Amino acid sequence: MQEEAVIDIVQEKQGPRWKRRKDARPQELINAALNLFGEFGYSQTRLDDVAAKAGISKGTVYLYFSSKQDLFEAVIRERAAPWIEVIRNRKDDISQSTEVVLREFLHWGWQQFLESKLYLIARIVLAESNNFPHLAETYLREVMGPVHEQLTALLARGIERGEVQGEVSRERIKVLLAPLSWLALWRQALQNHSISPIDEQAYIREAIDMAVRSVIIHNPGTPLRGA
Repeated sequence: MQEEAVIDIVQEKQGPRWKRRKDARPQELINAALNLFGEFGYSQTRLDDVAAKAGISKGTVYLYFSSKQDLFEAVIRERAAPWIEVIRNRKDDISQSTEVVLREFLHWGWQQFLESKLYLIARIVLAESNNFPHLAETYLREVMGPVHEQLTALLARGIERGEVQGEVSRERIKVLLAPLSWLALWRQALQNHSISPIDEQAYIREAIDMAVRSVIIHNPGTPLRGA
């Protein structure tokens, strides 16, 4: 009887633990995949490698993800989810100028891009989208699409208020966001080989200042914020 009681206690303790382990597996696989994709790229990363890093069998991977592409898309969605949620739910203070709102949005976006490791995904897309076009399609839809929508709305708001010059166009939005792609490339491919290191925060400040100056109507004698 005593032995049976011990077995029951052990099984009772093991049950919830293994359930938690099972429930956590998709996230463990996503974390492992992000690290491996970032280090070796998409084409060189195998599901066997992801499974090994996550401490499970390859067969278990297929319980959650049907293919490497499916796993990569899950990585993008998981990394982008907090970013997209904030973007779609943000409400600007209408009393603030377009310049202030644009600076705040760009600064927040840059920090999220780095902290969420979206720069790893951007670098993979830049390097491998010719051979794997679905990478670019997913990245543009899940990550950059909502950002484009928000910037388009901000510039349209500024034009309506007489604070932004020119017109809203897809090309203009792409130019505003181009420094993000360069920083992603720098972090992953050039940083360790450069004789001239970059102060990332200073780079971000300069990129935001350049972006704002390119769109905000500047009245002579009135310096732009950040100048």
